Amino acid sequence: MNSPKTLAEHREYLHEIVRLKLWFLHRWLAAHPGEPFAAALRERVDIYRKTNLNPEGMNPATLRFDSPAWQELERRAAACHARCRASAEAFEAEAFELFRPSIDRRSERDFAENPLAGYQCGFLRHELRTEPDAPDTLLFHIANDMTPDSFLDRDDHIRDCFTKLLDIAEHKFHARDITTCTWLNELPKWRRIFPPEWVENMGPRNTDVKWHFGFWGQFLTARGTFNARYGKFLRETGELPFFPRFARCSIASMRRKLDGL
Repeated sequence: MNSPKTLAEHREYLHEIVRLKLWFLHRWLAAHPGEPFAAALRERVDIYRKTNLNPEGMNPATLRFDSPAWQELERRAAACHARCRASAEAFEAEAFELFRPSIDRRSERDFAENPLAGYQCGFLRHELRTEPDAPDTLLFHIANDMTPDSFLDRDDHIRDCFTKLLDIAEHKFHARDITTCTWLNELPKWRRIFPPEWVENMGPRNTDVKWHFGFWGQFLTARGTFNARYGKFLRETGELPFFPRFARCSIASMRRKLDGL
């Protein structure tokens, strides 16, 4: 069993992921010159939620981008970007020092938060309703509930959590299929859990990078620390190691697959 993450390690994760996102932001804006800096900072990367200007949890109901304190940080970061257009590394280093005090002030609260709040089935969380254009399909989300180890290493736990999800999908939502969109759909260790139709029904890669864990969750290790190997890959190639893709399968075929897992 791995050792639990410490507060110092969590603070280091926050520093490393924000630095990486600032580097990525510079590269993204160079490739998309028509995109406003503030829009990219808010929508492509997740920095606001990691600062003490976010008075709520890690996924706040209200984004206070109009607060004077955030507006000032945003203005100073945009000026930094204008000065450092020739160097992603220079922008990363200078902009990080702008955000660092606010990140550090929130780090203990960030460390204490429960990332599994609202998860009904272990590492799985289902939506509370189906979509009108797909009433027979239940969407779910994923988080590691076995930290400091990985749920992917526990087939018995995977079976239990998915069986609970499938029962809810059938009995409460009268669904026939399950679906999700995640970077994990490009990971063989995740895909092995599903029947062949999961991959057969997989959609294209979504390379329109957004702020959320569907893209950026891959930079967390099972312990919740920074995934330095994947960070190195992004810096060397300019691309995320994995991109999210939608996939789906029938509940019946998923039950059969779980029986043999």
